[in-house]
Amino acid sequence: MLPLILVLLLAVMLVAEIGVARLALEHAAAEAARAGALTNDDSVIRGTVAAAVAPLDSSHVSVAIEPRQGDPPRTSTPRGSLIRVRLRYPIPIPLAFIGLPQFVVEGAAARRIEWAP
Repeated sequence: MLPLILVLLLAVMLVAEIGVARLALEHAAAEAARAGALTNDDSVIRGTVAAAVAPLDSSHVSVAIEPRQGDPPRTSTPRGSLIRVRLRYPIPIPLAFIGLPQFVVEGAAARRIEWAP
């Protein structure tokens, strides 16, 4: 019975970690998209992600911003166009040495750009 209980406990802890990561990524993506909509600056977006993804290690979070700064429609008059922020965070599996893959948790948000040059 003890091995079964330990496996169930490990599974519950892993599901909880995935849930926390998902919530943190969704929150950070929403905050970063808002910052991008107000400033139209990718460095501010990345800084907002690093600050808002608090329980996770921000160095492992990958950030994708669409469209990138300098690409149309963010170059001349971006007001009203969409900015999308997608975040990915790999969660290592405790038993990875037996061949189990990593879980990759994702979060995404989009906002209309309000910034005007």
